[in-house]
Amino acid sequence: MPTYNFTLPDIGEGLHEAEIVRWLVQPGDQVKENENIVEVGTDKAVVEISAPVSGTIQALGGREGSQVKVGKTLVVFTDVSDERAHGKAAEAIELPAVPVSHRVERKHGERILAAPSVRKAARDAGVDLREVAPTGKGGKILAADLQRHLGAGAGQAPGVARQAAPVTKMPEQLAFAESAWPRTEPITGTRRAIFNRMTAAKQHAVMCTGMDEVDATALVALRSSLLPHAEGLTYLPFIIKAITQNLKKYPVFNSSVDEDNMEIRYHEAIHIGIATATEQGLLVPVIKNADRKSVLEIAAEITELTQRARERKLAPSELTGSTFTVSSTGNGGGWYATPILNHPEVAILGVHQIKKQPIVVGDEIRIGHLMGMSLTFDHRIIDGEPVGRFMGGVKELLEKPELLVLSAR
Repeated sequence: MPTYNFTLPDIGEGLHEAEIVRWLVQPGDQVKENENIVEVGTDKAVVEISAPVSGTIQALGGREGSQVKVGKTLVVFTDVSDERAHGKAAEAIELPAVPVSHRVERKHGERILAAPSVRKAARDAGVDLREVAPTGKGGKILAADLQRHLGAGAGQAPGVARQAAPVTKMPEQLAFAESAWPRTEPITGTRRAIFNRMTAAKQHAVMCTGMDEVDATALVALRSSLLPHAEGLTYLPFIIKAITQNLKKYPVFNSSVDEDNMEIRYHEAIHIGIATATEQGLLVPVIKNADRKSVLEIAAEITELTQRARERKLAPSELTGSTFTVSSTGNGGGWYATPILNHPEVAILGVHQIKKQPIVVGDEIRIGHLMGMSLTFDHRIIDGEPVGRFMGGVKELLEKPELLVLSAR
C-alpha cells in the first residue's frame, strides 16, 4: 500500500508557516491529482492547495485553526499509484476522532458542504459539522441546521430532525444557545494576521497623525458628471491619483524602514495598498504602479481587486508589495480617524466622510462639501513640516480634480 507524505510547500513571500483555514477533505476520502484539498492562510491571503497525487486521504496534519510549518506534514496519502510515492514515515499526527456513532451518516468520500460563516460558527461553538444533519440543497449544512443542533444538546440520535431551542438571530451572525455562553473565540486566520501586523506597527513605529479637511465641492460635481460614463465610479480613484502625484514630489512618504540595517528604503515604484473590509477582516490589495495609471484605470482595478478580496480569490502577490496605503472609511465612517501604519511603510492616509457643511470662501459663507483627511506617519522618519506640505499637495489636487482626470501619469 504505497503512501505519500505531502508536506506544506513554500507558497512564496518568505512563508515559514501557515494556518489551516478549512479542510476540503477528510480521512478516507479519495482524491484526484490537482484536486483542491485544503485552504491555508498566510499573513496576506487564503490560498487553496491541491493534491500532488491521486489516492486516499490517510491522515491530516492539523486541525482547522492550527499552524503548520513549511516542510512539515500536511496530508498523508495512501493507495498512491504514482512514482513519487515512497515509504517514508510521516510525522506523528494525532487528531482526536469524532465518534462514528455521533456522526450523521454520509457516503464514503462525501464532502461536508457549508458556507465559511457556518464553518466558523461551528468552530467557535466547538461543533464538528459531521454531527450536524443538513437540510440544504445537495446536503449543504445551513445556519439553521447548526442552530438546531446547538439547541438540541447532546444525546440526540444522529440524522434525526430536532426541535430548535428559542434563539434570537442577529444580523449577519449566528445566534448561539444559552449553553454556549460564555464562549471564547480563537484568534485565527485573517484576524490573527491583523493582530500581528497591528502589534508590529505599534511596537516598531512612533505614530503621529496630522488632520485636515478638503473642500470636495468640485470633486463631488466632477464625479457626478462622470457617473453616466463610468458606472460605479467612487471618490477613491481621484484620491489615489492625487496621492501618487505627491509621492513623487515627497519621496520620503513612499519609503519603508529597514530597522535591522538602520536604513530608510526609498521606492522608485509607487504601489498603493487599499485597506478593504471583508467578512473575514481587513485585507490590503495592492494597485501596482498606480502612478502610471489614469483615474479610470485605477477605478477599474479597485473594483476588481476589492471584489476578489471579498470573495477571497486574491493571490498572495496581489496583497504584497505596497509602498503606501490609503484607508477610506466612506459614508459610514466618521469625520476623522487615526489609521494605523501598514508596517514597515512610514505613512498611511485616511480619507473620511464627505458631507455638506458651511464653507468660508473669501468673505462669504456658502454650502459645500467637506471631507476629513488624516495622515498617520512614523515620526522617527518624517517630521511634521513635510507632513503639512504633503497633505497640502493632496488637498490642492482634490480641490481642482479636473487636473487629475487630464493626467494619465
